[in-house]
Amino acid sequence: MSRPPSSAAGAVAMLGILAACAGSAKPARRPCPTAAIVIAGQDDVDALAGCTAAHAITIRTGVALDLVPLASLATITGDLRVGPSVALDELRLPGLRSVGGTIDVASNGDLHGVFFANLERAGQVAIEGNVALTTISLRRLRAVSGSLVVSRSGDLELLELSGLVSVGGELAVTDNARLTLLELAGLQHVGSLRIANNPELPPDFVDGLVDRLGARATPPAVDPATGSAVPPTTPPTTPPTTPPTP
Repeated sequence: MSRPPSSAAGAVAMLGILAACAGSAKPARRPCPTAAIVIAGQDDVDALAGCTAAHAITIRTGVALDLVPLASLATITGDLRVGPSVALDELRLPGLRSVGGTIDVASNGDLHGVFFANLERAGQVAIEGNVALTTISLRRLRAVSGSLVVSRSGDLELLELSGLVSVGGELAVTDNARLTLLELAGLQHVGSLRIANNPELPPDFVDGLVDRLGARATPPAVDPATGSAVPPTTPPTTPPTTPPTP
């Protein structure tokens, strides 16, 4: 007949159970930062994993980054600035819905695609000087309170803005040598419009856009052969006449 375990043996067994439970507990996640953030390496990205909001983010790097840990990020109350960078080949933030300040993507030498699949509104947007960029997809972006500028992206072929309804300031798409498709099917209002120096864009595109917007936009004249803006002509001035002396 076996004897019941001694109190000492029971205590040892209980300590073993507690140690096993402690070993299986997940480490506490660091709180999400409330100040502006600069991302230079993968550790900086990982520190934001699971965060749904940020004050302001700057991505400035010389190494490749995996941005998947930022998939939960939905709101940036300030600015999102990306660049200058090398080795960053894709900017994809699938959860991002709102940026209160400026989205500024500039001087990213290896960037090929910008994909904000669920972005709905932004204060301003400027995507400029990204020489390898081929695709910009902001298909659910509906409203930009300030200006929206896409310029000097020599390899850009597709600019997807089919959900865009309103731009409070200037909508400018200029100096994109390979741009062949500009999706603006939903656009209803712009403060002003400037589409120029995009030689691969169909020459009647600007005219059709103006016809649809009516008097709400007045773009510059465009030379169909080059896609370049035609400077306005200045009417000749007539020198003032001097009344005859009596």
